[in-house]
Amino acid sequence: MKAKAKAPKLWSKNFTILTLGSFVSMLGNSVSGYIISLMIFDMTGSVFLFSVFTVSFYLPKMLFSMFAGAYMDRFSRKRVIYTLDFTSAFLYGIIFLILLFGLNYYWLFLILVLIVGSINGIYEVAFNSLFPNTVSKEVYSRAYAVSSMIQPLALCMIPVASLIYYNAGSAAPLFIFNVIAFLTAAIFETQIDAAESHINTEEKALTLASYKEDIKEGFRYTSKDRGLLAITLYFCIMNFASGAYGTLALPFFKSSPEHFANAQSQFPLIFSACENLGAFGSWIQGIFEYLCSDTATLYTFVLGFGVAGRLLGGIFQYRLKYSHKMRFALCVVCCVLIGLLDMIMLYLPARFIMLCCLLTGLLSIAVYNIRLSTTQAYVPDAKRARFVSFFEMMFAGGNILGQIFSGILGEFIHGRYIISAFNVINIIALFLIIVGNSKSVKKIYNIEIKENESSPAKQGS
Repeated sequence: MKAKAKAPKLWSKNFTILTLGSFVSMLGNSVSGYIISLMIFDMTGSVFLFSVFTVSFYLPKMLFSMFAGAYMDRFSRKRVIYTLDFTSAFLYGIIFLILLFGLNYYWLFLILVLIVGSINGIYEVAFNSLFPNTVSKEVYSRAYAVSSMIQPLALCMIPVASLIYYNAGSAAPLFIFNVIAFLTAAIFETQIDAAESHINTEEKALTLASYKEDIKEGFRYTSKDRGLLAITLYFCIMNFASGAYGTLALPFFKSSPEHFANAQSQFPLIFSACENLGAFGSWIQGIFEYLCSDTATLYTFVLGFGVAGRLLGGIFQYRLKYSHKMRFALCVVCCVLIGLLDMIMLYLPARFIMLCCLLTGLLSIAVYNIRLSTTQAYVPDAKRARFVSFFEMMFAGGNILGQIFSGILGEFIHGRYIISAFNVINIIALFLIIVGNSKSVKKIYNIEIKENESSPAKQGS
């Protein structure tokens, strides 16, 4: 009698270490990225200079992610991951010293953010290429549901970081936290022993000619596959619209206190419910009055709803089971709704902006999970890093263009009009590129993912 096959295990040693290590790394990056952005906007007060700063993060991220793929498809991805985390710990230690001695120069932070962006570009390619090797294909969907919750959980620290920054009058304590976070992650990541069968043991030397050829191969591989090309181009445009929101939302909140004036009209149900609660009700009302008067804190609070939506989305994706034939249609519906919500939210009262952020967070996780789990299953391991490189380059490129154009336009046009216009482009692109190439995209999104004999989880280290 044939023994019953064991169900594939999700929380293996390698998956656990890589996931927790990525969480710790992202926690450090989320805190530092947000706080440095606040510092830069407080320092300059200029939407354009703020956009230059954010572009300075994404431009090297795009360039280095493009060149990283050729390396990752030849050499150890796990070694790259822990080396970069050790490097980040050292870098954040330097930032701590800069803040400690009060060297708050715009140009200095600009140089530092160029380095951080470069590290992030390489790290993302290494992480996304190694991640599928730590689990069986049969549990890809659940694995990417867990992965999708890493960023929201990390973002939960942002409100705390904001309070520390404004109350302590310095971001220095937060960067000591970063040093500890990255050192911890790097030490644990050295223990990963996932199989890396893509490494060519016979050819360790990487010549300039072979490097150029590997980069070209990433472009050729993606461009020859109509489905992969359509997915890559659309997400580039989607991130173009996202770049506008990321650049203009914080300045909108800080420069439009009149939009959020009168806390009672912004949150009528809360004020009504608190009327008969005595001192406790007055305390609750005071919190919302403070939020509406301090719009930077309100923005952080709104971000929290986006984080909550992503967490809920990750939980749903982890537990929800639906036919693989539904993925394409589900992704299209979610993308349309995200575009519409981003288009209208800044015209609404604060309570509805929070609701929109909650919904977009929830929907974006479904899109993220479908895209990553299916493309990683579809692309062979030997080509995966090069595809990830090309995708990340295009994805970051879209964000950079969105930030540049929105930053320039933001000096003359109200931010919410620009965000709305960019999301109109986003929705048009969805129908032209994804729906217009539905047959090719469905081959990827509606792929039936099954465990097979070559599954990484079954290979030895």
